[in-house]
Amino acid sequence: HCQVVVVTDGSRILGLGDLGANGMGIPVGKLALYCAAGGIAPHRVLPVTLDVGTNNERLLADDDYLGVRARRLEGGAYFDMVDEFMHAVYLRWPDVVVQFEDFETPKAVPLLAKYRDTHRCFNDDIQGTGCVTLAGLLAASAQAGVPLTEQRFVCAGAGSAGLGVCAAIVDGM
Repeated sequence: HCQVVVVTDGSRILGLGDLGANGMGIPVGKLALYCAAGGIAPHRVLPVTLDVGTNNERLLADDDYLGVRARRLEGGAYFDMVDEFMHAVYLRWPDVVVQFEDFETPKAVPLLAKYRDTHRCFNDDIQGTGCVTLAGLLAASAQAGVPLTEQRFVCAGAGSAGLGVCAAIVDGM
């Protein structure tokens, strides 16, 4: 049975932007960490790219691009497709963990809000970055002898990771 699925739609890969289907290396790499550092057997993980097109003009014009050569699926049709994906994954493997990875913020935030309380899932950009940052701040506060609630923070950027960091700090306070 599958234990972990890492899924992307390729819409915001690292700092590179919309890579469409070319973002598949991210789920593969993340799952390599689960196997190497987490002890999960490689045959128990599944990397997924939801190929919903791309808005990257360079990729749309590239004859060698392997993804769907169409503008990205948007709106209700996009969210319905993710719903179908989530339903299929949890129907097949009810105990699986789904990690959302490198979704653009306008999709990442509502997807996490929709599934976080009903499915075993998380968004690494939002929650993973936030909890690691909070852990560092808690350790620094303890070292400095100044409670987190007495600290001041400036957050630059309102992407998925920045929003996750801000939310984690607020929760930590």
